[in-house]
Amino acid sequence: LAEGRDLDEVRRIQEMKAQNENSASKNKSKRIWEAKTKKANDRFRICLDCSFEDLMTAKEVNSLATQIRHCYAANKRSENPVLFSVASLSGTTKDILTRVNGFPESWYIRAFSCSEKPVSEFHEDTSKLVYLTSDSTNELEHLEDDKVYIIGGIVDRNRLKRATIDKAKSLGIATAKLPIGKHLKLFATKVLTCNHVFEILLKYRANGNDWKKAMIDVLPARKDVEELPEKNHQGTDVKDENTDCSGAT
Repeated sequence: LAEGRDLDEVRRIQEMKAQNENSASKNKSKRIWEAKTKKANDRFRICLDCSFEDLMTAKEVNSLATQIRHCYAANKRSENPVLFSVASLSGTTKDILTRVNGFPESWYIRAFSCSEKPVSEFHEDTSKLVYLTSDSTNELEHLEDDKVYIIGGIVDRNRLKRATIDKAKSLGIATAKLPIGKHLKLFATKVLTCNHVFEILLKYRANGNDWKKAMIDVLPARKDVEELPEKNHQGTDVKDENTDCSGAT
């Protein structure tokens, strides 16, 4: 009996130690993210607009939920995360994410927020909003730290042409497109997934405001991507000795 009590005591001590270590780890993680979030307040923000769910198939909605998870994971991994929000989050998209362990409570402490409100209500100062859409005539040159860059939550943009730019115009929101054509030649399509766009914005800042490096970092294995040579001030090609411009491999 004494031996049994001793074993029970050992187990109790081990459990208490494990609980204390787990609590200490959570508190450390919380402090780290409080510091990261404070710094993120001084950077540009990214919002994903989920108001297009009714226009998508069940498979596309499921894919969108997965892309949102990829965006969150990329931001979580980043040394310099941004404040990431999801607007108009409702319906099936929200139901799918709710089944993810820890959503949304555990996400909130990592520079994340979400709401059923439309983007123009979630971020009320529309003068600070820039809707990213390949249909825009404005090419994005650099990211401004006081702006919120909106990514349209659409999976098949080829089927829903102009949906994002029409939405932006209806809300009176400025638009812009990524400068893909300046830096890469895509043999298939210039339409990227939501998480690709999200990661390119993150990598742009991480790579010292270099669009080409950001795009290559995010799309390293695509067979339909070729780097374009840089242009000098006279508009002629400049060979980058550190870059193989023969194409993606």
